[in-house]
Amino acid sequence: MRASKNYWQSLAAIVVVVSGLMALATMPFAQADGNQSQKSFPPNSALAGLRYGVASNLHTVSSTPAACVIRDSNGKPVLDNNDPLAKLLLASDPCPRNVFELRSRLLAAGAKIKTTFVDNRGFHNAKSGSFSMFEIVSGRLEPFGIDIKDGEFFFGHFTGTKGANTLFADQSPSSLMIELIAWDPVKQLYNFYELSDEGQKRQWFYRGNSLDIIADVALLHRQPTPSKPQFGSRLRCSACHVAGGPIMKELAAPHNDWWTAARPLPLGKWKPDSALSRILQGLVDAGELSKSVKAGVSKLYGSEKFQQAQRALSLQEQLRPLFCPVELNLASDLSPFDQKTSQMKIPSAFFVHPGLAQGVITIARDHYAAALAAAKAKFPETSRIDADHGWLAPVKAFSDSVAIASLVKTSIIDQEFVCDVLAVDLTNPLFSTARGNLLRLLPNKAGGDWQTAFKASLKASQDPAAQELFNNLTDPKRNVQFHQARAARFLSQCQNRLQSKEAVIAMYRLLAQRRAEASASEISKNPRGQILEPGFRIIFPEVTPPAKPGKLRLTEEGQPRP
Repeated sequence: MRASKNYWQSLAAIVVVVSGLMALATMPFAQADGNQSQKSFPPNSALAGLRYGVASNLHTVSSTPAACVIRDSNGKPVLDNNDPLAKLLLASDPCPRNVFELRSRLLAAGAKIKTTFVDNRGFHNAKSGSFSMFEIVSGRLEPFGIDIKDGEFFFGHFTGTKGANTLFADQSPSSLMIELIAWDPVKQLYNFYELSDEGQKRQWFYRGNSLDIIADVALLHRQPTPSKPQFGSRLRCSACHVAGGPIMKELAAPHNDWWTAARPLPLGKWKPDSALSRILQGLVDAGELSKSVKAGVSKLYGSEKFQQAQRALSLQEQLRPLFCPVELNLASDLSPFDQKTSQMKIPSAFFVHPGLAQGVITIARDHYAAALAAAKAKFPETSRIDADHGWLAPVKAFSDSVAIASLVKTSIIDQEFVCDVLAVDLTNPLFSTARGNLLRLLPNKAGGDWQTAFKASLKASQDPAAQELFNNLTDPKRNVQFHQARAARFLSQCQNRLQSKEAVIAMYRLLAQRRAEASASEISKNPRGQILEPGFRIIFPEVTPPAKPGKLRLTEEGQPRP
């Protein structure tokens, strides 16, 4: 297996390039920089804004408000945002009242819109007619002299159904009509908006920005009482956009459950009405959204103002993405399950953090089928036994990895420190309780010789994980190459063991456990919603009996054990 020696350098390069571009976005007004809608607000929509929260920002109110008024969650007018949406809305008379009017005004102003499309209930589960559209806006808004670059402007909206077979873009006042995220070149942050109905009136709401989200999740993995986690109430977007930027869980190809040029989504019996058909004519591959989301995440971490805010946080908050999950992504076999290829590829990020090693893990399809049967796997609401792509697994988020690379770039830590930490509980790259508990041993402030103080805390601890990290940090032989070679050996052991049917069955039980751990993780405990959007989205098959988080651990010989 090949150790990923260039992984962190590549991520750091992304941050460096985007940082250089940020200078162009700091001039006022210049170059401003993605639920089933069933008559109610969806509990956890992918770009969700606050329904009943309080925004933390203070806004200056003009004595002569514009014809179109944006309001904060307290109902006060918001006139000091500088993102493209704010400029467009405040120059409008009247406000765009639905997604059709918003799209029309954006296009008339010179914008380009690319539409991506996902089945909320699974690729082969169209019967409820629950789809989401996430649209990417770019181009130049000529009336305002604003250039919108890739990754700076996304909005989402949802389908509804009527009659026997009609699918439409649901813009009824009793539903969440639009949720939107736009880059503010003055703040150098993302602003979060929604168009919804409050008080029997269609209204545009500004819900907060990236720093409001960071404040809402300040105690993530650092709870005074872990059994009763606390979150802020500034905006509901904090439940999904935990890192403060755009998200797409299925970021890596093959983008399970999304429309792609190679595999358009089946609509079942549903026929889009004329208005929805016009939107769907602009469908682009899910890879376009993936590219834009990556650009947006990198832009946020390349923002000097965001970096200034990060440096003002406690050291524990700054290093949290290294020790614990903040967001997550999903990865899978590249081939659709129904293609019945003889071999399947398990994403190596399921086994080990890609910053330590990457490789190709293959298993026999017959063995995978035996594992599904042994687990009594069933995809909800269908007669299928698996998702559209096999071995769909939660993996470390791209945003977390960019955050780690940014920490290295700004010299808060170095790559060896990163590898020393990731090597703790090596075989559990995402939901490691052992590694996550070490976050609390960090000093709260980054000043002075904090690493010496951290080593002292590790040495004094009786926790085996603390002792392992202390040894990693103090033993000169345990350098980057040492950890990467160990991780590569581990991947090789996994590949060798997974040649047998029994080993694949055992490893599938661990996969089911990792899925359950995604729901059990603190990133899924925000009362305003969960990153996997349960109830709205169906992502994983179910197994019987249900998997229990933490029951199995994976040895470095590639064997799951209690």
